[in-house]
Amino acid sequence: MLQGHSIVLLTLLNHIQVKFLGCLIRTCVPFRLREDENEFTAELSGIVKSINDISKEIAENDRRTKQIKSDIADLQRQQSNTVTAFGGQRVLKLLESIETNHKKFESPPIGPIGAHLQLASESWSVAVDSACGGLLDAFIVTCCKDLHVLRECASKVNFNNLRIIVYDFTRPRLIIPDGSLPTTEHPTVLSVIQSENHTVLNVLVDQGHAERQVLVKDYEVGKSLAFDDRMRNIKEVYTSDGDKIFSRRAVQTFYPPTSKKGRPNRLCSSLGEKIAELKNEAEGIQRTIVEKNGQKSKLVKDQCDLEQKIADSKRKREPEEHRLEKKILELDDAKRAFAEINRYAAVDNSELEEDIKKEKNIIVESEQLLQKIKVKLAAASREVNDRREAYKTFMDSVNETGHRASANDELELIKRKLDAAEQEKAHYEGLMTTKVLPAIKMAEAEYADLQQLRQDNFKKASTICPESDMEALNNVAGSTPEQLSATLNRLKQRFDQESRRFGTKLVIVAGKS
Repeated sequence: MLQGHSIVLLTLLNHIQVKFLGCLIRTCVPFRLREDENEFTAELSGIVKSINDISKEIAENDRRTKQIKSDIADLQRQQSNTVTAFGGQRVLKLLESIETNHKKFESPPIGPIGAHLQLASESWSVAVDSACGGLLDAFIVTCCKDLHVLRECASKVNFNNLRIIVYDFTRPRLIIPDGSLPTTEHPTVLSVIQSENHTVLNVLVDQGHAERQVLVKDYEVGKSLAFDDRMRNIKEVYTSDGDKIFSRRAVQTFYPPTSKKGRPNRLCSSLGEKIAELKNEAEGIQRTIVEKNGQKSKLVKDQCDLEQKIADSKRKREPEEHRLEKKILELDDAKRAFAEINRYAAVDNSELEEDIKKEKNIIVESEQLLQKIKVKLAAASREVNDRREAYKTFMDSVNETGHRASANDELELIKRKLDAAEQEKAHYEGLMTTKVLPAIKMAEAEYADLQQLRQDNFKKASTICPESDMEALNNVAGSTPEQLSATLNRLKQRFDQESRRFGTKLVIVAGKS
């Protein structure tokens, strides 16, 4: 009966494990859908990043295209009128205003300075532009009166930041001694520029130190000149790309060109080639923009497809996760039911088995004691019968012989022995009645109660799981309670391990949902 009760508990444990594994199988669907969504999301993030990068590249190309178109327009204006390179349309309006007010000037202003310069070699145009900088846009007047008149003319045409230099037009061209020139064979700004007006050259020397600005091909050569303490009379070194290199009190400094990339070369005379070059660059950028727009359109389509896949996966995943939550609740209920049944089962098995063993031992001991008493009682009965027989024989012999006195003595002795035997018999009978028989009856009654309790437990177990279902289990029939208890403990440990291992994943899934 106890074996059948343990089998019921074992079957219940197996049933819980089957439900748990079935729940894990069902969780594979939301897990897989969640992993698919994560993959789609990661891929979507990459596509969005690519779209943003392409959009930035397209925007940069558009900005560059606009800049090139603006540069082409400037070059075309410069091609029609070189003065516009040094102030744009404002300088044209300023020249018109100067022409209108020419009678107010002591001497006509000279400017812009850049319009009065020519280069010995166009390879130095960028370097000279970087070296002279704002001086190329400046105007020269001969006195302070002309300065004020020119400032008024500039204000009228909204040229408020015009740089004006006051210089004596009658001063002859400056003669620079050889000791004041740089000790190098590389050209200077002054050596590569030409002008019909010596005042322009004098201003570049006085204001810009053109005679001390050395021109070199590249950075390495420029660095060796600018940072060499043995070189004298070198103020700054400029590379053909417009880089500025100089040294002040052991501090070595390098500046890239301050002008924007693609800015029209204001001192270049071959403007047609530069315009054609910029147009080719603009066409190449436009082709790149078209190509990038095609790539962006494809990526946008891929983005829409992935967003649809994510939406479909989410629509499939949510019902599965709801079912998973229900399975988790069912599993928790099964765990609680199993724990409750297992607690009662453990108490019933241990207590019933221990009580039955004790009662069986008491019954065996009582039966052994009863057997001993019965043996002694039989021996006492035989002795009483023997003595009665001896007494009868003795009486017969006394009657025959007539020796009454000795017979009386012998009779008294026999009576005493007979009384002693009767007392011993009464003692053992009383001992059996007072101690042995009540203990046996109590043990038999308690044994009957335990048998009835086992019968009730068997009926309860049969209600939970019929005995026919137990016969279908393998490796269970014929097992002892100890073997079933050991098997049950192993299955409980395995169940706890599986619950801990898979329970964490279930909690994570429930938290994400």
